[in-house]
Amino acid sequence: MKQIGSLLTAGALALSLVTLPAGAAEAAPALEETAQAAAQAALTAGGAQSIQYALWQDGEIILTGHAGNYSRTENRALTDDILYGVGSVSKTYTAAAVLKLVDEGKVELDAPVTAYLPDFTMADGRYTDITVRMLLNHSSGLPGSTIANGFLLNDPDTLAADTLLEELSSQTLKADPGAFSVYCNDGFTLAELVVEAVSGMDFDDYVRQAILEPAGLEDTWFPGEDFDQSLLAKTYYGADETRALPAETVGVHGTGGIYATASDLAAFGGAVFCEDGILSADAIAASMADEYARGIWPEDTEDVVSYGLGWDSVHWYPFAYSGIQAVTKGGDTILYHAGLVVIPEYDMAAAVLSSGGVSTYNEMAASQMLIAALAEQEDWTAEDWEDQLYTTLAHEFTHHLEGRAGERGLERKDEQFMEEFRAGRGE
Repeated sequence: MKQIGSLLTAGALALSLVTLPAGAAEAAPALEETAQAAAQAALTAGGAQSIQYALWQDGEIILTGHAGNYSRTENRALTDDILYGVGSVSKTYTAAAVLKLVDEGKVELDAPVTAYLPDFTMADGRYTDITVRMLLNHSSGLPGSTIANGFLLNDPDTLAADTLLEELSSQTLKADPGAFSVYCNDGFTLAELVVEAVSGMDFDDYVRQAILEPAGLEDTWFPGEDFDQSLLAKTYYGADETRALPAETVGVHGTGGIYATASDLAAFGGAVFCEDGILSADAIAASMADEYARGIWPEDTEDVVSYGLGWDSVHWYPFAYSGIQAVTKGGDTILYHAGLVVIPEYDMAAAVLSSGGVSTYNEMAASQMLIAALAEQEDWTAEDWEDQLYTTLAHEFTHHLEGRAGERGLERKDEQFMEEFRAGRGE
């Protein structure tokens, strides 16, 4: 049996800084209490306005909740149908759409992008070596982010996506295609164009028809679609501002434009990547393969970044220490932040969304919810807890998450997060 004890103790300590005395053991905390405490900690440490979470297991949402306030001026309750921008978690939808076309025999991952987009050119002859796979694993060598006018307020203009090919035609690559993986937004906007060219449909329409509708996801939307705008979580420019901003609209939909509830996002992660149906088992496995290792990569592979196809990490901690594969994707627009963590082996997925805040904290909260859910499995008892790993693995988990925050230029608030989580648990 996998070492669930090491997983439970690692996650608990990483988020609460509670150390058990030698030889002690205790039951896993109640799932509902843990989830609420983790969400509140992410909200407070990240300075979020509101936060919403959901846990999917074995085909259904088993837990939802929220913290914070819908508005600073309106007397309206936060509810499960409030929508948030999922930011770069949209990239997993794009990867799913491409993999669906692969399943249908219409796209080959290792075919050149020019096979599907003949108008794609660059001022660098190496561009013809860029494959579809490289768009999804960040190894294309593209410069990065051509997203002028991509992030707007109350303006669903898609100019950034519509003019990408023109913009790229005068650019050069920063590396040989496939040499190494470095985060690249343009790769996913280019993949969005591949989906449109191959399917003959608008990207939004294809994703809805091929992914969202089969998964039963009715609370997922794209900018410009006809939905109740009042359901979008309120956003604010500063901590003291009382006037809400107009709706944030991201015009590169396949890179970061999708809106969803936490329930729909968690169900997307579960229905698409835990269950063989919408995608084939081969496609799911391909999405979670060690894509980062195809090119140059540090010998120390223990990192929060270990790219799959669309995923930031296909070996998310602390689960990886227990031989459990968890995959994760974080998303940050200017105003919204998101975290999705999926454990296919156990048919579990957790999503945490926020207005304001930090996606890293949302991923931490989602991870803690999954750890608590795993603890409630019938075959995992208190005897499984291993105190020696309680400290060491938790330290590693914290170390990796701090490293990710540092990469994003974030102020270190990990201690505040942990203090808030512990206070929420009454410890």
